[in-house]
Amino acid sequence: MRNLLIHQDLQGRNMTKKNYRDNNRDLEVLLKDIETWFSEQGYQTQTNKSDRTWLLQAAKTEAWRKVVGASRAFNVLIQGQPNDFSVDLSTGEWASNLAAGGVAAVLTGGATLLISGVAAGWSKKIESDLWSFIDHKVMFGEKAKSSVEVAFNESQSALEVKLKHLRDAYDQGFIDEIAYNTKRLEIEGLMRASNQSADTEEKLMKLKNLLDAGILTQGEFEMKKAELIRESSHSEVEVQISKLNAALASGILTQEEYESKKLAIKQKSELSSKIKQLENARDAGIITNEEFENKKLALIT
Repeated sequence: MRNLLIHQDLQGRNMTKKNYRDNNRDLEVLLKDIETWFSEQGYQTQTNKSDRTWLLQAAKTEAWRKVVGASRAFNVLIQGQPNDFSVDLSTGEWASNLAAGGVAAVLTGGATLLISGVAAGWSKKIESDLWSFIDHKVMFGEKAKSSVEVAFNESQSALEVKLKHLRDAYDQGFIDEIAYNTKRLEIEGLMRASNQSADTEEKLMKLKNLLDAGILTQGEFEMKKAELIRESSHSEVEVQISKLNAALASGILTQEEYESKKLAIKQKSELSSKIKQLENARDAGIITNEEFENKKLALIT
């Protein structure tokens, strides 16, 4: 749902504004798309953001602005969250340092969309083209990431930074090759586990949606959930084995110790997986609690 209106704020500046709801758009990406749109048309740009507020300024070169009498820059203000946000367009003074001055400093400086002469027609044309571009991006642009995706990206980025620092330490001679390979194997194992965990969380959310929609029965949901958890446990095993590989490579473990610990990890994982399947069968009403306890005891002994 979108509404176009003229907004008059306390500073008395006129702005064209649109409200967008139920579009689930990544506002960071939307701002970058708008910045690219201006850059491709020869504008210089600068941006800043604060809590749920993004501001972009775009202006032609100083010489060009003097020729057409347009000494002011375009302001694009995005406020809100992915499913409920607004976009304001105006013109205002070009901030000498938007990054340092911040969003508030620009917006309290006064702005207007109406300027005279050649610049007025130029401004209106840009405004019209820009709104068309923004409407298209809101309709077909990149969706906002889920909390699972955000957490995964942050985790992967942190691990990639660790890998880079590790490589730098090795290149500069601060650690030897054995220490480098030991840590590298451990970090790469964590990256694989993080990737698997994020994938599992996403699939579990989709399963829950299918259950809530009545497409899956409770029993079907529990069985498919067990399969996903079993897959996830394999990922955890990979992390533990990666650590063993690192310990073997660095000489901390002998080959015999390595094989023994690796076997123990796999056996423990298989036992946990079987017990989890029994729990899901019990919770789904497939077996009674007494049957669950008997079968669990048989597995343990």
